[in-house]
Amino acid sequence: MKTSQISPRKEVLGLSPYTPGEQPKVGERVIKLNTNENPYPPSPKIKAEIQEILDKGFLRKYPHYNSEALRNSIAKKYKLHPDQILVTNGSDEALRLLFQAVLGPGDSILAPEPTYSLYPVLVEQLMCGVRFETSPLLSNLHMNLEDLQSRQAKLLAFAHPNAPTGIKEAKSDLISLIKSFPGYVLSDEAYIDFAEDGESLIDEIQHNANLIVTRTFSKSYSLAGLRVGYLVASKELVANIQKLKDSYNVGMLEQKIAQIAFEDETYFSESRKKVIVERQRLKQALEALDFFIPESHTNFLFCKPLGATSPEEIYIRLKDRNIFVRYFSKGISRNYVRISIGTSEESDLLLEALREIL
Repeated sequence: MKTSQISPRKEVLGLSPYTPGEQPKVGERVIKLNTNENPYPPSPKIKAEIQEILDKGFLRKYPHYNSEALRNSIAKKYKLHPDQILVTNGSDEALRLLFQAVLGPGDSILAPEPTYSLYPVLVEQLMCGVRFETSPLLSNLHMNLEDLQSRQAKLLAFAHPNAPTGIKEAKSDLISLIKSFPGYVLSDEAYIDFAEDGESLIDEIQHNANLIVTRTFSKSYSLAGLRVGYLVASKELVANIQKLKDSYNVGMLEQKIAQIAFEDETYFSESRKKVIVERQRLKQALEALDFFIPESHTNFLFCKPLGATSPEEIYIRLKDRNIFVRYFSKGISRNYVRISIGTSEESDLLLEALREIL
């Protein structure tokens, strides 16, 4: 067979892949502050439950196709019906399924710029002519709510709090935007647990049929290695999105571990508090080194160096010291480096390196 005569479809050949944060080489020891992982381990209750699953041989069986136990736990906490929740293989799968379900030829999606860089990649992957439109942030890095409110699109998507800026809009302003926007509205809440209590828009689902909220266990629950997330919306929309998911999209171990972590509220609160305290300490120390940093409501800081050393040079010279931070080369983000919150020891090593570089 002459393989030179066959190729993937032309639409796939022209796609742009998503660029994730850089990963260390196998065996390489680095201080990894570039992908917003939680620096603390997940709930200690997980280990015993995993052992029971292994001891009883449950892994020979398929997992529940709807992640029923985890879904019920989420529904109970947020006073929702289980049919309003779809558990997914990370919140990225929730985003992909949502885009597939609501966006078609001739439709457009609107998002602030900059925001989560996966959005335009997922739109491209639809391969059906969906337009990706943007609304530039204001000079203070907040979303231009007035501009968003005046626009038309099938779907408005924003991260709440925003990534990569870490900034959170007032909940009352977002509710007004949701109520006035003519299309669906996605609140991507990967980092909401690092904001103040009560800032999630999940409690607005019951009052706004056009609202969708996505969440992840990767950040605040320290489970980035498992890939578990979920989507919350109206029963009708969830039922239609569910038609597109894989039959067994979340494994048995993933379901059980996520459920244990979700229900261990004491440990979750302690871990969350440690990240928030370290965030404030690191922010003050970086500001003393002449960085401008907007108020963050996430587990990272968006840092603009005000001195002569460029963000790209800082990124490169930190990498030379085996300290990974994130640098984006496009738009206003090129003026910043994004630094994940690590342990206090990791922060101290970062600060020591920056004092040498600057």
